Amino acid sequence: MLRSHVLVMGFLGSQGWPAPKLKDVELTESKSRELYLQCIQIMRTMYQECKLVHADLSEFNMLYHDGRLYVIDVSQAVEHDHPHALEFLRKDCTNMTDFFRRKGVSTMTVKELFDFITDITINEENIDAYLERCMEISAERTVDDVTEQDKVDEEVFKKVYIPRTLDEVMHFERDLDKAQVGETSEILYQKLTGLKEDLSGAQENPTLLENRTSTTIEECMNVSGNQQDASGDREEHSGSNSDSESDDESKTHLNTYRPRGESPDSKRERKKAVKEATREKRQNKIPKHIKKRKEKIAKTNKGKK
Repeated sequence: MLRSHVLVMGFLGSQGWPAPKLKDVELTESKSRELYLQCIQIMRTMYQECKLVHADLSEFNMLYHDGRLYVIDVSQAVEHDHPHALEFLRKDCTNMTDFFRRKGVSTMTVKELFDFITDITINEENIDAYLERCMEISAERTVDDVTEQDKVDEEVFKKVYIPRTLDEVMHFERDLDKAQVGETSEILYQKLTGLKEDLSGAQENPTLLENRTSTTIEECMNVSGNQQDASGDREEHSGSNSDSESDDESKTHLNTYRPRGESPDSKRERKKAVKEATREKRQNKIPKHIKKRKEKIAKTNKGKK
């Protein structure tokens, strides 16, 4: 029982006027995307760190102040091990997904958001990469991609019973047999319990990033092979060119391949130059999900004309 606790409250607003509720704020599409990312990270923080589910989260129970979101009316929140906590969480996910979809944001599905909030393999080191991948998937998904069966599956997901711990799983052996042959659509507790999709053991990294890592490694190997071929071409080409042409080329192109007999000092300088070039490129890079979203909007507008 809690006794003698002090509750500190503060005023959100300016010049005596309270901060508006999220439902009353006029938002641009880009600001809506920013607030959507804020919102889902707040939901994850509440669940993973505060061990709470709001249980009535919506645009009516969030304030907008100084460009950020603030959650209010937390008095009805329940602890994450409450018998109905996961049911309430899915309702919160539905409310926020519906609101931001109306604002033109390419959101995750309710299940994807639920998995993001409850997945215990997501941490501070990989959360940014996880969200970037989720936004890429959401931006690529069009209305036509969502089938009637997908809509039915989402409605079923909102109401189906989900065990929170392995102790609450009634027929694990049956689920294991199904998972081993790839029938995992009806098994929904992997992320909550930290198990692999096939239930064969503990999951160390988010499944979404594992799939991406294998693809990225393949791409890197292809790029590396292309760079080696290009290096060979450059070596042959440099033999036939004059010294003045080589000097001009070195001024315009960054030398990233390792020459034979490279000294330690030269190696350090080369790596430093590559890092600086990569850092500058990263600063000016437009995130993939934003680029694809803009391309999709441009195509839609072009089709209307």
